Amino acid sequence: MLRSVEQLGHEAVSVKNRPWLITDNGTAAQVRALFAQLVAASPDNVALAPSTSYAISQAAHNIWRSGRVRAGDVVLLLQNQMSSNVYAWQRLCRECGARLVAIPEPQHEEAVERRPKRQRTDASMSILSPWDEALETAIRLHAQRSRIAVLAVPHFLWTDGSGPINLHRLRSVLDEVAQGPRTVFVVDATQSLGVVPIHAQSWGIDWLACSVHKWLFGPYGLSLVYVAPEWSQDPATEPIVHDEHNRLGADGDVCLPFDLERPGYSEDFQEGAKKFDAGGRVNPILMPMVAGALKQVLEWHPDRIGATLAGLTARCAEGAIRMGLQVPSSHAPHFLGVGPSAEDVDRELHESGATARGRSEAAERWADAAAAYLKQHRIHVSSRAGVLRVAPHVYNTSRDIDEFLRVLASFRHRRSSR
Repeated sequence: MLRSVEQLGHEAVSVKNRPWLITDNGTAAQVRALFAQLVAASPDNVALAPSTSYAISQAAHNIWRSGRVRAGDVVLLLQNQMSSNVYAWQRLCRECGARLVAIPEPQHEEAVERRPKRQRTDASMSILSPWDEALETAIRLHAQRSRIAVLAVPHFLWTDGSGPINLHRLRSVLDEVAQGPRTVFVVDATQSLGVVPIHAQSWGIDWLACSVHKWLFGPYGLSLVYVAPEWSQDPATEPIVHDEHNRLGADGDVCLPFDLERPGYSEDFQEGAKKFDAGGRVNPILMPMVAGALKQVLEWHPDRIGATLAGLTARCAEGAIRMGLQVPSSHAPHFLGVGPSAEDVDRELHESGATARGRSEAAERWADAAAAYLKQHRIHVSSRAGVLRVAPHVYNTSRDIDEFLRVLASFRHRRSSR
């Protein structure tokens, strides 16, 4: 988080002890407008949610209510996709009798046989990643037998940065094979927005959610949501939590009158995506922080951020490949997974003996041990599904990458000498 954003948070927390100073100063509207710039859409189509899992659950609820998923339909997602964009679809398929299909991760080529590709920071449709190829194959295959009701994907896989997934092209493929109602396209952009541009409306995305605490420099506790006009303007759609703040006429501190004739309160929603705002008043502590963070991202511009970070991840990939380690052949400009070599996995299997359940578990053991060793040397990366998730940002330098590679080489030497 930026120091300037941290300072805004301190100031906002202090105001809570003088609540009479808390006013609706238009910060929420500013956040909607700034986020709309990032996704190339209208502020009228931006909603506020406490988390991406909440936003995806809200999308699934309205897709179910609309009758767009029926028994026998298919909902497509990716293996090892972030659970925030999986649990809601598991439940939806169980309720509707639809079939949830996970597309397996494309197998990486052997590191010694390739060189890392130049990473893209745009949405070029001329180059397809392994995920693009796997997705298009799966879409065409399943469309021959069933209707694809929902495609729910990230822009990059959160574990190893593999991708990008060409969202624009995917919409064209979905429309080409559509049988009946158009496939609903849901995107979790948490791992890309702020570094890689997205054009939500022109790319035909129906619902898009992005937690602000990742690449948007924000605090925890907020996910910003794009809702396509088809859904936000549909009078049949609704929030999953019912309260006053997203009702027409209840802006700011205005309280709606209780109607004895109804009895109760007016049920008319705010226009556009505001009706999908989570319950409760807009958080006066988070909003100034998020606004400050989004302003900085837009000032630096995602394209420039991505281009800066692409050099660091390329350096990381090249160093890892020289060691014989595995990295995705196509990955995000801002993060990537570094996995064990075949020899590392064999060693883990040998040491664990009959207790090991397979090579994937051995890779996880290696990544867990590597992350712990690196942490002892004040280098912090996450172990995710058998790889080290290396995610530099603009505060990192090439020296940081070189130190990571040096300590990782030391870990492998110690591991092989046991």
